[in-house]
Amino acid sequence: MKKILVLAALIVMSQAVVFAQKERTVKEADVPVRYVKDFQNQANGAQNVVWTMAEDSSAYMATYTSPDGDKQAIRFTPKTSETRYYIDYQYVPHAIKDTVAHQYPNHKISNVYIRNLKGKMTYQCQIYQTKGFLFWKKETNIKLLSFETNSKMIEVIDVEK
Repeated sequence: MKKILVLAALIVMSQAVVFAQKERTVKEADVPVRYVKDFQNQANGAQNVVWTMAEDSSAYMATYTSPDGDKQAIRFTPKTSETRYYIDYQYVPHAIKDTVAHQYPNHKISNVYIRNLKGKMTYQCQIYQTKGFLFWKKETNIKLLSFETNSKMIEVIDVEK
Protein backbone atom coordinates (compact mmCIF):
# COMPACT_ATOMS: atom_id res chain seq x y z
CA MET A 1 0.00 0.00 0.00
CA LYS A 2 2.80 2.41 0.89
CA LYS A 3 4.50 1.71 -2.44
CA ILE A 4 1.32 2.61 -4.32
CA LEU A 5 0.92 5.87 -2.41
CA VAL A 6 4.56 6.83 -2.97
CA LEU A 7 4.26 6.03 -6.69
CA ALA A 8 1.07 8.09 -6.98
CA ALA A 9 2.73 11.04 -5.21
CA LEU A 10 5.74 10.86 -7.56
CA ILE A 11 3.48 10.86 -10.62
CA VAL A 12 1.58 13.93 -9.37
CA MET A 13 4.83 15.78 -8.57
CA SER A 14 6.34 14.97 -11.97
CA GLN A 15 3.25 16.38 -13.69
CA ALA A 16 3.53 19.51 -11.55
CA VAL A 17 7.17 20.02 -12.48
CA VAL A 18 6.30 19.83 -16.17
CA PHE A 19 3.51 22.37 -15.63
CA ALA A 20 5.82 24.82 -13.86
CA GLN A 21 8.04 25.28 -16.92
CA LYS A 22 7.91 28.59 -18.77
CA GLU A 23 6.00 28.68 -22.02
CA ARG A 24 6.10 30.71 -25.22
CA THR A 25 3.54 31.34 -27.95
CA VAL A 26 3.87 29.27 -31.14
CA LYS A 27 2.00 29.03 -34.43
CA GLU A 28 -0.36 26.10 -34.93
CA ALA A 29 1.81 24.95 -37.85
CA ASP A 30 4.68 24.40 -35.37
CA VAL A 31 2.58 22.16 -33.09
CA PRO A 32 2.80 18.38 -33.60
CA VAL A 33 -0.03 17.22 -35.87
CA ARG A 34 -1.34 14.68 -33.34
CA TYR A 35 -1.91 17.46 -30.77
CA VAL A 36 -3.69 19.66 -33.29
CA LYS A 37 -5.96 16.77 -34.35
CA ASP A 38 -6.68 15.82 -30.71
CA PHE A 39 -7.49 19.45 -29.95
CA GLN A 40 -9.86 19.74 -32.90
CA ASN A 41 -11.66 16.56 -31.78
CA GLN A 42 -11.94 17.67 -28.14
CA ALA A 43 -12.71 21.37 -28.59
CA ASN A 44 -15.22 21.54 -31.40
CA GLY A 45 -16.19 25.16 -32.06
CA ALA A 46 -13.21 26.68 -30.22
CA GLN A 47 -12.52 30.34 -30.95
CA ASN A 48 -9.52 32.62 -30.36
CA VAL A 49 -7.11 29.67 -30.08
CA VAL A 50 -3.60 30.49 -28.85
CA TRP A 51 -0.95 27.77 -28.77
CA THR A 52 1.96 27.84 -26.32
CA MET A 53 4.90 25.49 -25.90
CA ALA A 54 7.08 24.69 -22.88
CA GLU A 55 10.66 25.88 -23.31
CA ASP A 56 11.91 22.30 -23.61
CA SER A 57 9.14 21.35 -26.10
CA SER A 58 7.77 18.74 -23.66
CA ALA A 59 4.24 20.19 -23.59
CA TYR A 60 1.92 22.20 -25.78
CA MET A 61 -1.20 24.04 -24.65
CA ALA A 62 -4.12 25.42 -26.62
CA THR A 63 -5.96 28.20 -24.78
CA TYR A 64 -9.28 29.15 -26.32
CA THR A 65 -12.78 30.48 -25.88
CA SER A 66 -15.49 27.80 -25.86
CA PRO A 67 -18.71 28.26 -27.87
CA ASP A 68 -20.34 29.26 -24.54
CA GLY A 69 -17.83 32.11 -24.15
CA ASP A 70 -15.82 30.45 -21.35
CA LYS A 71 -12.01 30.47 -21.26
CA GLN A 72 -10.60 26.94 -21.42
CA ALA A 73 -7.35 25.21 -22.28
CA ILE A 74 -6.10 21.77 -23.18
CA ARG A 75 -2.51 20.88 -22.33
CA PHE A 76 -0.83 18.05 -24.25
CA THR A 77 2.23 16.03 -23.24
CA PRO A 78 3.57 12.84 -24.85
CA LYS A 79 1.85 10.73 -22.16
CA THR A 80 -1.42 12.53 -21.44
CA SER A 81 -3.60 15.57 -21.85
CA GLU A 82 -5.45 17.70 -19.32
CA THR A 83 -8.34 20.11 -19.69
CA ARG A 84 -8.54 23.40 -17.78
CA TYR A 85 -11.75 25.30 -17.13
CA TYR A 86 -10.92 28.84 -16.00
CA ILE A 87 -13.08 30.37 -13.28
CA ASP A 88 -13.94 34.06 -12.86
CA TYR A 89 -12.68 35.37 -9.53
CA GLN A 90 -16.20 35.95 -8.23
CA TYR A 91 -16.93 32.20 -8.55
CA VAL A 92 -13.76 30.98 -6.83
CA PRO A 93 -14.74 29.02 -3.69
CA HIS A 94 -14.42 31.12 -0.53
CA ALA A 95 -12.34 28.39 1.12
CA ILE A 96 -9.65 28.84 -1.55
CA LYS A 97 -9.72 32.63 -1.21
CA ASP A 98 -9.49 32.30 2.60
CA THR A 99 -6.58 29.85 2.39
CA VAL A 100 -4.63 32.23 0.15
CA ALA A 101 -5.46 35.22 2.39
CA HIS A 102 -4.35 33.43 5.58
CA GLN A 103 -1.34 31.44 4.35
CA TYR A 104 -0.08 33.91 1.73
CA PRO A 105 -1.27 37.35 2.93
CA ASN A 106 1.09 39.28 0.61
CA HIS A 107 0.04 37.37 -2.52
CA LYS A 108 -2.70 38.01 -5.05
CA ILE A 109 -4.59 35.44 -7.09
CA SER A 110 -3.86 35.71 -10.81
CA ASN A 111 -6.03 32.85 -12.09
CA VAL A 112 -7.96 29.80 -10.96
CA TYR A 113 -9.09 26.86 -13.01
CA ILE A 114 -10.54 23.41 -12.58
CA ARG A 115 -8.08 20.85 -13.87
CA ASN A 116 -9.32 17.57 -15.32
CA LEU A 117 -6.46 15.08 -15.55
CA LYS A 118 -7.49 11.52 -16.35
CA GLY A 119 -10.93 12.10 -14.84
CA LYS A 120 -9.61 13.52 -11.56
CA MET A 121 -10.80 17.07 -10.93
CA THR A 122 -8.76 19.53 -8.84
CA TYR A 123 -8.58 23.29 -8.48
CA GLN A 124 -5.35 25.01 -9.51
CA CYS A 125 -4.70 28.53 -8.25
CA GLN A 126 -1.75 30.68 -9.35
CA ILE A 127 -0.70 33.41 -6.90
CA TYR A 128 1.98 36.11 -7.00
CA GLN A 129 3.46 39.11 -5.21
CA THR A 130 4.01 42.48 -6.84
CA LYS A 131 7.32 44.30 -6.50
CA GLY A 132 8.33 47.65 -7.89
CA PHE A 133 6.86 51.12 -7.87
CA LEU A 134 4.68 53.44 -9.96
CA PHE A 135 4.77 52.23 -13.56
CA TRP A 136 7.42 49.56 -13.11
CA LYS A 137 5.93 46.53 -11.40
CA LYS A 138 6.84 42.90 -11.64
CA GLU A 139 5.12 39.71 -10.52
CA THR A 140 7.44 37.74 -8.25
CA ASN A 141 7.33 34.76 -5.89
CA ILE A 142 4.83 33.00 -8.17
CA LYS A 143 3.31 29.81 -6.78
CA LEU A 144 0.83 27.25 -8.01
CA LEU A 145 -1.52 25.88 -5.38
CA SER A 146 -3.50 22.67 -5.89
CA PHE A 147 -6.76 22.01 -4.07
CA GLU A 148 -9.08 19.04 -3.90
CA THR A 149 -12.66 19.67 -4.99
CA ASN A 150 -13.59 20.19 -1.33
CA SER A 151 -11.08 23.12 -1.34
CA LYS A 152 -8.48 21.36 0.84
CA MET A 153 -4.97 22.39 -0.26
CA ILE A 154 -2.89 19.41 -1.39
CA GLU A 155 0.23 20.89 -3.01
CA VAL A 156 2.30 24.07 -3.41
CA ILE A 157 4.73 24.51 -6.33
CA ASP A 158 7.19 27.40 -6.54
CA VAL A 159 6.95 28.49 -10.16
CA GLU A 160 9.25 31.50 -9.75
CA LYS A 161 11.07 32.89 -6.75
